[in-house]
Amino acid sequence: MVAPSQPTSFDNETGRYGEVYDRGYKHYDGERLGRKHAFNALVRYSMQRALGLKKKWTAKIVPIILYVVVLGTVLILIGIEAFLPDTTTMSYPEFFIFIFIIEGMFVATIAPEMLCPDRRENVLTLYFSRAISRLDYVLAKLIATGILTLTISLVPVVLLWLFRQLLADSPLSALKDNAGDLGKVALTGTLIALYLGAGGLMVASFTSRKSIAVPIIIVGYGVTEALVSAVGYALRDQSWSDYIFFLSPGSLAGNLAYSFFPDLEVEAIPFEWWAYVSALAITIVIACAVMVWRYVPED
Repeated sequence: MVAPSQPTSFDNETGRYGEVYDRGYKHYDGERLGRKHAFNALVRYSMQRALGLKKKWTAKIVPIILYVVVLGTVLILIGIEAFLPDTTTMSYPEFFIFIFIIEGMFVATIAPEMLCPDRRENVLTLYFSRAISRLDYVLAKLIATGILTLTISLVPVVLLWLFRQLLADSPLSALKDNAGDLGKVALTGTLIALYLGAGGLMVASFTSRKSIAVPIIIVGYGVTEALVSAVGYALRDQSWSDYIFFLSPGSLAGNLAYSFFPDLEVEAIPFEWWAYVSALAITIVIACAVMVWRYVPED
């Protein structure tokens, strides 16, 4: 730091006095990582915070329990099929229906953690004073939530598919012959993950308190399921009553899975697979649009 420079000024009319100092600060000449690095850092940080990795151990309990339940179920199913080959365990649609509730609880845990603390602690202006834009912020939160939700809906079912092929008499032939099933479970798991994740974030974007967002997400799913079931049953004689179940998250996910893997013991699915894929995709787009509307217009 250099010594203060001497030039001064004095206004005789107002009596105001000022001095100019040369502090000798140097400009930053290092590497500027830019917008992409800031975006990726926000994704990583959001995932770590949602799982409680940077918080005390009590914040990690719920995610760990849910992971143990899902992965433990996969191991139990594989163990039964390995030692009792003639025993029928869960089909892929049944597995998706089973983990749907667990996945909903998982989203209710992580989605509020993604957004609510930033609003409550008033740090959004700090984010947006850096390289990222408001749209970047929304996309980073969506990607972080999607990645974490995929670890519940996609990774376990892919492991289930893989182990089942390895238990076959000819594993290589089984892998080749059932490659189509892998694509179906991957598409189903991905759509369900994005569907629940986008919906949870949309709800969380309307409040700054996790204590409010978490029960709203959980109760919202339950009330929606009950209401749709009641209305669908009351209007079951109407030709268009099947469309009502597109509003039910559980029915939508289950019917998508059964449309890919028909079960003779289950009542025929009223629509083709593309109808359920379209309904899930439209819902995801709407939820993302609401997220963008909540944040981007503030620029």
